[in-house]
Parts: sequence; C-alpha cells; structure tokens
Amino acid sequence: MHPIQFFAFLIFTVIAFWGVSYPFPASLVPVLFVFVGIPLFDAAIGVDKKNPTKEEENLWKLPKVWGPALYLFAFTHVALIFYGASTVYHTTSWMEVLLLAFVVGLYTGGLGITVGHELCHKKEKLPRFVADLLLSSVWYQHFAVEHVRGHHLMVSTPEDPASARLNENVYAFVIRSIKDSFKHALKIDQKKVLIGISLSALWTLVSALFGWKVFVFFIFQGITGFVLLELVNYLEHYGLSRKALGNGRYEKVTPIHSWNSAHKFSNLLLFNLQRHSDHHALAHLPYTILKHHDEAPQLPSGYPGMILLALIPPLWFKVMNPKVEHWKMRHISVSESSL
Repeated sequence: MHPIQFFAFLIFTVIAFWGVSYPFPASLVPVLFVFVGIPLFDAAIGVDKKNPTKEEENLWKLPKVWGPALYLFAFTHVALIFYGASTVYHTTSWMEVLLLAFVVGLYTGGLGITVGHELCHKKEKLPRFVADLLLSSVWYQHFAVEHVRGHHLMVSTPEDPASARLNENVYAFVIRSIKDSFKHALKIDQKKVLIGISLSALWTLVSALFGWKVFVFFIFQGITGFVLLELVNYLEHYGLSRKALGNGRYEKVTPIHSWNSAHKFSNLLLFNLQRHSDHHALAHLPYTILKHHDEAPQLPSGYPGMILLALIPPLWFKVMNPKVEHWKMRHISVSESSL
C-alpha cells in the first residue's frame, strides 16, 4: 500500500463531520458507515497481501512519509471533539447529545487511539506528545505505558490483560482488560499514568465549563473510544497462546501470535493496524511498511465486521473456535521453526 493511500481516513473524517452537523437520523450515517459500509467495502474490494519492496521500505520508513497523515489526523481529531461539543451545546435533546458522543467516539476511538498507538511507539518527543494528547482525550493515556511496556512483552500469555482467552466472551474481556490494564500500567510507571490522568482531567474540566451537556458528551465519547479499543484488543489475540518455557519465560513472539486481516479498505482506514503480526514482531516499524504474513492466523473480515460478530458471543465462538483449534494444530511446527 503506497503511503498516499492512508489519507483515505479523510473519507471517515468527512462522514463524521457531516453526521455531527445534522440531527437524527442523519447523525446515524457515520455509525452505518463503520458497521455496514466498511464491511461491505471490505467484501467488495477484497484483500491486499502485497508487501513493500526493500527500496520502498527504505523510503516509507522516514518520518516525512509516515508523519503527514498521522499529524493531519490529529488535527481532525481535536477539531471533531470541539465541533461536536459546540453542536451539543446548542441542542436541547439529551438523546442527540448521547448519539453525537457515540459518533465522535467512533472517530476518536477507532482512529484516534489507532494513531495514538502508532505514535506512542516512537522515541521522539513530538510523536509521543501527540500520542498523549490523543489518548488523554479519551481518558486512556495509560495505554501508552501498558501497551508498549506491558502488552508487547506479555502478549498471548495469561499475564497479559489485553489478550483474550479461548471461550472468554467479549463483555467479560472488556471489563477485565480495562481494569487490569490500568492496574498494570500503574505498576509499570505510576508517574506517567498520573500525568496522563491530569491531562484527561484538564480536557474534562474544559468541557465542564460549558455545561452538563458538553461534559456528558465529552465523557461518553471517551468511554465509546476506549471500549472500542478493547473490542479491537479482543479480536487481535483471541485464543492464541505462547508456549511456556519455565521460570516465567515464554517462546519468542512471532507472526503466528496475532490475528491478521488483509482486507484492504479497512487496513487503509486503520493505518495498517490489521497487519498486527508484523507490528508485534517488529514494534518499531511504522505503519507504512508493515508486512502481510501468510503464516499468521487470518480473520474472515476486517475489524469492524469482526466487532459485530464478537458482540454476539455464540456466533463468535462458532466461527472463531474452530479457527483457534486449527491454529493449535499448526502451532507446534510453526513455533518450533521460529525458536
């Protein structure tokens, strides 16, 4: 995927701003786009398994290539929160307040946390500052601590709050992951987490200055955002496990320990987040050069479609448990060849 294609996120930007601009039922359009439109586009456009060449990697890994789309998104993220707040300030309907908060939360969670995730892996001050800004706007800045210094070390093990276990339903997982991820982040770096809470509190204080409707809007869009993140976490490692080697050690993380989706449209909107196996194998790589791995377990749809499936646990288990069992049969030979 050429980096210019990742500006496709602007499609969602236009739809989100349009949805916030008009009252119900027009405000439902962004919701329909995410949970109906994207899965349909994924089905129509299909998958893209092409990987960048060595020459493309050398160019596309540069900040001047991966940076513009992310920083432009960050501007739209903040702008949509303020635009949404302005809209609810002038509405008289509490239903409209909650609906607009949900619409904005789909954007700040689906894309905002995705971009925050990408930037929190960088070492430079600017991307890390932008990551903190985005994540604190949805009350989830501790994710930058726990994800980088916790999840990446413990992924697909019982010690990782963000790895879903076989037969664990999505509702139980979301509650467990929210609670345990925060507790683990505090153990890793309490000072950083408290700074993040202060940033979130500042966002919240500003919203409260404009009255109850804006305050509730801001809180609810944040809840929508971080719950959406945890729904994605559920998809990414469901039922997968690394072999214990004893003494608290586990086999090396390889591409087989994350679920992937090669569906092109959703990957473009999500900055290649669905090429998750390569991200865990080489976390420092920018989204522009993440690779598809055929040996990684593959989801039957992109993340939006899989979220809908996960929300109905009996259907999720019916579809995914056989895939996990198939993965287990292949796991021994694949993992041993990677040790």
